[in-house]
Amino acid sequence: MRKRQAAAGEVDDGQPRLISLQEKHEAQRLLQQALAAGELDEAEYKRRLGRVYQAVTPRELWKASGRRAGSRRRSDRAEIWRMVRLQTAIVVFAVLIMIVVLYGTVIGNQGGSSDISIFPWDWGKD
Repeated sequence: MRKRQAAAGEVDDGQPRLISLQEKHEAQRLLQQALAAGELDEAEYKRRLGRVYQAVTPRELWKASGRRAGSRRRSDRAEIWRMVRLQTAIVVFAVLIMIVVLYGTVIGNQGGSSDISIFPWDWGKD
């Protein structure tokens, strides 16, 4: 499991993977090739080059280099999914509680709760 997480962009300590200077130089080289090929003008090249050297994570490098270097995948993807699962569990729990309260209210309003034992310790005491 750890090897897969490390390959996905995380280091063993759970922090997002940071890019190295070599990756920044590779992105600069790719931007220079795009400038030479005419894909970028000089102003766009300078703007992207500044953003490349400001980038810290592979996703920032990917966005700064115009999808030429880095990684599209977010470094904090596992944390986001963990929070989504937690929020889903909270909502499901709240819905279950609302159903139980609604069921109890319906039984109470119908006046039929005197002969119905709701709690398990009261079952079989008829």
